[in-house]
Order: sequence, then structure tokens, then C-alpha cells
Amino acid sequence: MEKVLLGKKIRDLRKYLHITQKELADGICTQSMISLLENNEEIYPSAQLLYMLSKRLGVSIEYFFSDKDVYGLNYVNEICDQLTTLIQSKRYQLAYRTIQKEKHNPDFSKPHLQKFILWREAICINHLFQDRQKALEKLKDAMTLTDALNKNYSTQDLEILTSKAIIYGEDGQWDKADQSFDEIIRQIERASQLMNAIPLINTYYNASRTSLKLQKSKKALELSEKGIALCLKQKTFYNLGYLYYQKAECLKQMNVDNQDDIITFYNKALQVFQMIDDTTNIKKVTSVIRDRGTGPSSHEPIIQKSLSK
Repeated sequence: MEKVLLGKKIRDLRKYLHITQKELADGICTQSMISLLENNEEIYPSAQLLYMLSKRLGVSIEYFFSDKDVYGLNYVNEICDQLTTLIQSKRYQLAYRTIQKEKHNPDFSKPHLQKFILWREAICINHLFQDRQKALEKLKDAMTLTDALNKNYSTQDLEILTSKAIIYGEDGQWDKADQSFDEIIRQIERASQLMNAIPLINTYYNASRTSLKLQKSKKALELSEKGIALCLKQKTFYNLGYLYYQKAECLKQMNVDNQDDIITFYNKALQVFQMIDDTTNIKKVTSVIRDRGTGPSSHEPIIQKSLSK
């Protein structure tokens, strides 16, 4: 078959299953091999490799040589990407309406897609209706559904558990949230080579916020530093401003002797928000720096990043 079609099919099916290139490659080949296949480079995969990939993806090897079901796959991927974008941009009402329209669509009947829909629905319910109990029930239902990979936790599982821990915190159940984040981070550190950086960064940030709420300043500081290090390693601004701000708040709670260190990280947060033109948080951090404070931290978190992405 044409390499272009093969690469597209592998990529589309991987996205359909919500797994990373590293997860697909684990125990079969290198992640770079998957990347080469998806980018239609000049390589010719063996029948054995295609067979192993087909088993991992939950299809027969004939799938790679057929043009059937391409439309349905593309449609599902488009809707899933749309929901992720809507939730990241906090357009929960439109995301919720889309979910209500699509959740009974036969194209979304596969367990891993029902899992995705339940997860996104829980986030919308939490933000639109503040019904945390119902949101937690949806997340619990999502975690009962299996995916194509035979492993303890997939990347998506850890993102769902992170959403659950965040909701515990929003509900004032900080100890429960803290315990949940401890378990999530243990799982992350066990399988970090398979994890996408963005969910990790989000987890470190929210785990740090939780620890700070519980006056666990040193733990909160360590978690914020892990998040910052990962942002810098990945060369991403995702949550970097929030993490710098969080580190400043940790140092402030610890009553460090050198107050300049606190201001340094508030300023780093401000610089990031200026680079990404986040006007709301520019104003908030500027205000914090201006009246920088005396005594224990009294500031509420800057525009809370409680999303699962």
C-alpha cells in the first residue's frame, strides 16, 4: 500500500485511541520509528512490525490495507480535538452541548471513546453547574472503562485522575486531593518515559497548589520546581507563568530570609504572561509585585488553571 496512506492510518488510529507515539511503540519498536512511519519517511515496515502494531491498536492487519471506516475515524478525531480545544479555552457551554449531541452517536460507542466523553462531560458539569459530586461520579465511571493498552495507567487515565484530584481540592477536600496527587505522581515517575509533557506539567502545578493549601511548603516548592524544569526542558510556556508564580508563593509561605528571591519569581511569572499577552494575569501579578507584601501570603491564586489539559 502507499506509504502516505499507511502513515495516516497509523496516526489517525493512534489519535482515535488517545495514545502517544511512545505508548504505541512501547515494547514493539522505538518512538522514532513510529514518527517516521507517521511522517511517511522512506522506510518499509516489516509484516511482523505491522502485525504487532495492529494488535496494539486493536485492529486486524488488514485494516492497514483497507479504505473502509476512514470517514468515521476522521470525524471522531475531529470532535475529540474540538472538545479538547473548547475546554482549554473555557468554552464549557459549547463543549457540553457538543457532548450531549455526540455521546449517543454510534461512532462514540467504543469504550475508550465513552471514557473520553465521560471525562470531558465531568469537567463541563463541574464548571457549568458546580455539581462536584456528579462530576466525580462521571470520572469514576470513566475509570471503569478499559483502553487498548494492557497497562496499569495510560496517559489519559492519569489526566482523568488529575481532574478528579483537582475537583477534590475545589470541594475543599484538600487531604484527599493531596493523597490523590501523591498516587498520580508515583505513577508518572514510574512511566515518565511514556508520558506526554503537558499532563505532567499540569499535574505538578495542581499538586503544588494542593500542598501549599495544606501548609506543606517544602513539598509544594519541590513540585513547582519539577514543573518549571519540565517546562524549560520541553521549551513550552504551558503553565510556566503559573509555576513561577506558585514558586514565589511557596517561598513566601516559607518566610525565606531573602525576599528578593520571592520578587524574582513573581517577575519571572510576569515576564511569561507578558510574552503570551495574558493581560488578566499581567495585571494581577503586577499588583502583587507592587504591594509585595508583608506577612503571610494573602493572595488568591492567579486565574486558577484547574483544567485537565
